[in-house]
Amino acid sequence: MKILGDLGIEAITMRQLSNSLGVSKTAPYRHFENKSALLAAVAAEGFRRMSISLEERPNADLPESDLAIIMERYITFATMNPRLYKLMFGKEVFRLPVSAELSETASEAYSGVKAILSTMESEEEPTVNINTAWALVHGLSLLINDNLLAVDENGNTEHALLAGGDSPTPQQIARQISSAIAAIVSGFSVNFP
Repeated sequence: MKILGDLGIEAITMRQLSNSLGVSKTAPYRHFENKSALLAAVAAEGFRRMSISLEERPNADLPESDLAIIMERYITFATMNPRLYKLMFGKEVFRLPVSAELSETASEAYSGVKAILSTMESEEEPTVNINTAWALVHGLSLLINDNLLAVDENGNTEHALLAGGDSPTPQQIARQISSAIAAIVSGFSVNFP
Protein backbone atom coordinates (compact mmCIF):
# COMPACT_ATOMS: atom_id res chain seq x y z
CA MET A 1 0.00 0.00 0.00
CA LYS A 2 2.84 2.38 0.82
CA ILE A 3 4.70 1.74 -2.44
CA LEU A 4 1.45 2.17 -4.37
CA GLY A 5 0.61 5.42 -2.57
CA ASP A 6 4.09 6.87 -2.89
CA LEU A 7 5.21 5.69 -6.32
CA GLY A 8 2.23 4.22 -8.18
CA ILE A 9 1.38 0.81 -9.56
CA GLU A 10 4.26 0.84 -12.03
CA ALA A 11 6.78 0.85 -9.17
CA ILE A 12 5.38 -2.29 -7.56
CA THR A 13 7.48 -5.36 -8.17
CA MET A 14 8.04 -8.39 -6.00
CA ARG A 15 11.72 -7.41 -5.86
CA GLN A 16 10.88 -3.83 -4.76
CA LEU A 17 8.55 -5.22 -2.13
CA SER A 18 11.19 -7.57 -0.70
CA ASN A 19 13.80 -4.79 -0.74
CA SER A 20 11.54 -2.32 1.04
CA LEU A 21 10.65 -4.90 3.67
CA GLY A 22 14.24 -6.05 4.11
CA VAL A 23 13.41 -9.68 3.41
CA SER A 24 14.71 -12.22 0.92
CA LYS A 25 13.62 -11.96 -2.70
CA THR A 26 11.56 -15.11 -2.35
CA ALA A 27 9.75 -14.12 0.87
CA PRO A 28 6.81 -12.34 -0.84
CA TYR A 29 6.14 -15.48 -2.87
CA ARG A 30 5.32 -17.32 0.35
CA HIS A 31 2.28 -15.05 0.67
CA PHE A 32 1.43 -14.20 -2.95
CA GLU A 33 1.78 -16.43 -5.98
CA ASN A 34 2.79 -13.49 -8.17
CA LYS A 35 2.45 -9.73 -8.61
CA SER A 36 -1.14 -10.09 -9.83
CA ALA A 37 -2.14 -11.91 -6.64
CA LEU A 38 -0.42 -9.19 -4.59
CA LEU A 39 -2.27 -6.43 -6.48
CA ALA A 40 -5.59 -8.28 -6.06
CA ALA A 41 -4.98 -8.35 -2.30
CA VAL A 42 -4.13 -4.62 -2.31
CA ALA A 43 -7.29 -3.85 -4.33
CA ALA A 44 -9.34 -5.94 -1.86
CA GLU A 45 -7.84 -3.95 1.02
CA GLY A 46 -8.76 -0.76 -0.83
CA PHE A 47 -12.38 -1.87 -1.11
CA ARG A 48 -12.34 -2.85 2.56
CA ARG A 49 -11.10 0.63 3.52
CA MET A 50 -13.65 2.26 1.23
CA SER A 51 -16.44 0.23 2.86
CA ILE A 52 -15.37 1.40 6.30
CA SER A 53 -15.40 5.02 5.15
CA LEU A 54 -18.93 4.62 3.76
CA GLU A 55 -20.58 2.47 6.40
CA GLU A 56 -21.79 4.94 9.02
CA ARG A 57 -25.32 6.12 8.27
CA PRO A 58 -26.15 8.87 10.77
CA ASN A 59 -29.60 9.77 9.39
CA ALA A 60 -31.30 6.43 8.79
CA ASP A 61 -34.68 8.22 8.59
CA LEU A 62 -33.43 10.69 5.96
CA PRO A 63 -32.29 8.71 2.91
CA GLU A 64 -31.60 11.89 0.91
CA SER A 65 -29.13 13.05 3.53
CA ASP A 66 -27.57 9.59 3.82
CA LEU A 67 -27.12 9.43 0.05
CA ALA A 68 -25.42 12.84 -0.01
CA ILE A 69 -23.12 11.85 2.85
CA ILE A 70 -22.13 8.54 1.28
CA MET A 71 -21.46 10.19 -2.10
CA GLU A 72 -19.28 12.84 -0.48
CA ARG A 73 -17.37 10.17 1.47
CA TYR A 74 -16.85 8.21 -1.75
CA ILE A 75 -15.31 11.23 -3.48
CA THR A 76 -13.22 11.99 -0.41
CA PHE A 77 -11.88 8.43 -0.32
CA ALA A 78 -11.15 8.47 -4.06
CA THR A 79 -9.38 11.82 -4.00
CA MET A 80 -7.41 11.13 -0.81
CA ASN A 81 -6.19 7.78 -2.21
CA PRO A 82 -5.84 8.44 -5.96
CA ARG A 83 -3.38 5.66 -6.77
CA LEU A 84 -5.24 3.07 -4.72
CA TYR A 85 -8.50 4.20 -6.30
CA LYS A 86 -6.94 3.89 -9.76
CA LEU A 87 -5.93 0.31 -8.98
CA MET A 88 -9.40 -0.53 -7.61
CA PHE A 89 -11.29 0.87 -10.60
CA GLY A 90 -8.72 0.97 -13.38
CA LYS A 91 -8.22 -1.48 -16.19
CA GLU A 92 -5.50 -3.24 -14.17
CA VAL A 93 -8.06 -4.71 -11.79
CA PHE A 94 -9.69 -6.62 -14.65
CA ARG A 95 -6.41 -8.35 -15.36
CA LEU A 96 -6.12 -9.55 -11.78
CA PRO A 97 -7.26 -12.90 -10.46
CA VAL A 98 -10.73 -12.31 -9.04
CA SER A 99 -10.43 -13.96 -5.67
CA ALA A 100 -13.37 -14.45 -3.34
CA GLU A 101 -11.82 -11.74 -1.15
CA LEU A 102 -11.68 -9.20 -3.99
CA SER A 103 -15.21 -9.99 -5.11
CA GLU A 104 -16.65 -9.81 -1.58
CA THR A 105 -14.91 -6.58 -0.60
CA ALA A 106 -15.91 -4.89 -3.86
CA SER A 107 -19.53 -5.91 -3.27
CA GLU A 108 -19.44 -4.65 0.33
CA ALA A 109 -18.30 -1.23 -0.87
CA TYR A 110 -21.64 -0.79 -2.63
CA SER A 111 -23.86 -2.22 0.08
CA GLY A 112 -24.45 1.13 1.80
CA VAL A 113 -25.58 2.84 -1.39
CA LYS A 114 -27.74 -0.16 -2.27
CA ALA A 115 -29.38 -0.05 1.16
CA ILE A 116 -30.19 3.65 0.87
CA LEU A 117 -31.49 3.44 -2.68
CA SER A 118 -33.60 0.38 -1.86
CA THR A 119 -35.68 2.55 0.49
CA MET A 120 -36.67 4.79 -2.41
CA GLU A 121 -39.66 4.42 -4.63
CA SER A 122 -38.56 4.78 -8.19
CA GLU A 123 -39.73 3.93 -11.66
CA GLU A 124 -36.20 2.68 -12.33
CA GLU A 125 -34.71 -0.58 -11.20
CA PRO A 126 -32.46 -0.06 -8.13
CA THR A 127 -29.42 -1.03 -10.22
CA VAL A 128 -30.08 1.87 -12.61
CA ASN A 129 -30.14 4.36 -9.72
CA ILE A 130 -27.02 2.82 -8.17
CA ASN A 131 -25.17 3.07 -11.49
CA THR A 132 -26.35 6.66 -11.97
CA ALA A 133 -25.09 7.72 -8.54
CA TRP A 134 -21.84 5.79 -9.02
CA ALA A 135 -21.24 7.28 -12.47
CA LEU A 136 -21.47 10.78 -11.04
CA VAL A 137 -19.14 10.26 -8.08
CA HIS A 138 -16.74 8.12 -10.08
CA GLY A 139 -16.54 10.60 -12.95
CA LEU A 140 -16.08 13.58 -10.65
CA SER A 141 -13.43 11.68 -8.66
CA LEU A 142 -11.51 10.93 -11.85
CA LEU A 143 -11.72 14.55 -13.03
CA ILE A 144 -10.31 15.70 -9.71
CA ASN A 145 -7.62 12.99 -9.50
CA ASP A 146 -6.45 13.60 -13.06
CA ASN A 147 -6.42 17.40 -12.62
CA LEU A 148 -8.92 17.80 -15.44
CA LEU A 149 -10.88 20.62 -13.85
CA ALA A 150 -9.98 24.26 -14.47
CA VAL A 151 -11.56 27.61 -13.78
CA ASP A 152 -12.88 29.63 -16.70
CA GLU A 153 -12.83 33.44 -17.02
CA ASN A 154 -16.12 33.67 -15.08
CA GLY A 155 -14.79 31.66 -12.16
CA ASN A 156 -16.75 28.51 -13.04
CA THR A 157 -15.22 25.06 -12.81
CA GLU A 158 -15.11 23.30 -16.18
CA HIS A 159 -13.19 20.57 -17.94
CA ALA A 160 -9.60 21.76 -18.37
CA LEU A 161 -9.76 21.35 -22.16
CA LEU A 162 -12.68 23.78 -22.30
CA ALA A 163 -11.62 26.30 -19.70
CA GLY A 164 -7.86 26.29 -20.06
CA GLY A 165 -7.59 28.50 -16.98
CA ASP A 166 -6.14 28.10 -13.54
CA SER A 167 -6.55 25.00 -11.44
CA PRO A 168 -9.52 25.22 -9.09
CA THR A 169 -8.96 25.99 -5.44
CA PRO A 170 -9.99 23.42 -2.83
CA GLN A 171 -13.04 25.60 -2.13
CA GLN A 172 -14.05 25.57 -5.81
CA ILE A 173 -13.65 21.79 -5.94
CA ALA A 174 -15.73 21.45 -2.76
CA ARG A 175 -18.42 23.62 -4.35
CA GLN A 176 -18.37 21.45 -7.49
CA ILE A 177 -18.72 18.31 -5.38
CA SER A 178 -21.60 19.77 -3.37
CA SER A 179 -23.36 20.91 -6.52
CA ALA A 180 -23.02 17.53 -8.22
CA ILE A 181 -24.25 15.66 -5.15
CA ALA A 182 -27.17 18.04 -4.69
CA ALA A 183 -28.17 17.54 -8.33
CA ILE A 184 -28.21 13.75 -8.08
CA VAL A 185 -29.90 13.69 -4.67
CA SER A 186 -32.61 16.13 -5.74
CA GLY A 187 -33.20 14.01 -8.83
CA PHE A 188 -33.65 10.92 -6.69
CA SER A 189 -35.50 12.67 -3.87
CA VAL A 190 -38.59 13.29 -5.97
CA ASN A 191 -39.07 9.54 -5.74
CA PHE A 192 -38.74 9.26 -1.96
CA PRO A 193 -41.97 8.17 -0.21
